[in-house]
Amino acid sequence: ALVVLALCLSVCTGVALSSEYPKTVTDSAGREVTIQMPVERIIILNTDGAEAARLLGAADKVVGVTDSITKKSYYFPEFQDREVIGTWKEFDYERIGEIAMEDSDTIVPNIIVIAYTYTDRPYGVFAVEEGLAPFEKIAALGLDFYKQETLKDEITELGAILEREEAAQDYCSWCEEKEEAVVNVVEGLEPPKVYIQGSDKGGLGALSTYGEGSALNDLCRMAGGDNIAKDLAEYPKVDWEWVIDQNPDVIVKIKSVKELGWNDTSELEEVIDEITGRPGAENISAVKNDRVYVCYYGMHFGADSVVGLTYWARLFHPSVDLDPEEVYREYLERMGLEYPEGRIF
Repeated sequence: ALVVLALCLSVCTGVALSSEYPKTVTDSAGREVTIQMPVERIIILNTDGAEAARLLGAADKVVGVTDSITKKSYYFPEFQDREVIGTWKEFDYERIGEIAMEDSDTIVPNIIVIAYTYTDRPYGVFAVEEGLAPFEKIAALGLDFYKQETLKDEITELGAILEREEAAQDYCSWCEEKEEAVVNVVEGLEPPKVYIQGSDKGGLGALSTYGEGSALNDLCRMAGGDNIAKDLAEYPKVDWEWVIDQNPDVIVKIKSVKELGWNDTSELEEVIDEITGRPGAENISAVKNDRVYVCYYGMHFGADSVVGLTYWARLFHPSVDLDPEEVYREYLERMGLEYPEGRIF
């Protein structure tokens, strides 16, 4: 049984589970990456990757981060003293090279850089690979850690690379248990039509939402909802008139905040009032039935996205027997963090 399990993990993740080096792995961007020796140092370019490393108990290996990680001091207290190598979308490759060389003239290849898989963005792994070209021996891995459908495979892959297989398997088993709980209770229920409201900085003529291939489209489907933008591009812009025509049963506004959730409802009530006060909003089913919600952005992406999944299932199907607060409590305990009593998510 153990041999079969090892073979299954190798096939599913593309990771050679032997302890021999160099070893070649296939990342989520479909790139074959050679790792020369056991990984002792990690540079992480986004919060989702930082969350994964911390979850696997590899925080001590992290030697460089972006400012988006240090800004989340409540989530990543141990990363506050790490070298900052840029913002979430612009990186200082010279500084990465200096960190990799550790005041010597050569780079010991026990270091990896973790980036998103995007092919056409400056913060994607293909652009990162190009930026690191002047520095030999720095392996760049494309791992997203924010899509529910690929999250467990990526955690398993990183766990194998960092020799944290047991921690990876423990998390994946827990996550799968919570996912199955959601899928089982929403099975057979009529899915409400859902509009996921992202940024509204473009005004009512260019509202951000989430279409086919996006993490939140997958989350909506798993939670028993029917995303009205599911047939659109991954991150489309829509106008408010289109939303009215689609007549969603539920509106979910994703909102960021610098802390872990909110202390009071005043800011959230203002957001809901803005949405329900838009021209023609009174004709939308979600507005008529008081089913307009604001949700904490952070619990929808990354290793804690199963928390957002559980909350959404309760919002879409209020009668189901799920406890999203308890799921969040368990997740934060896994991260070594205390659940913030009284916060609103």
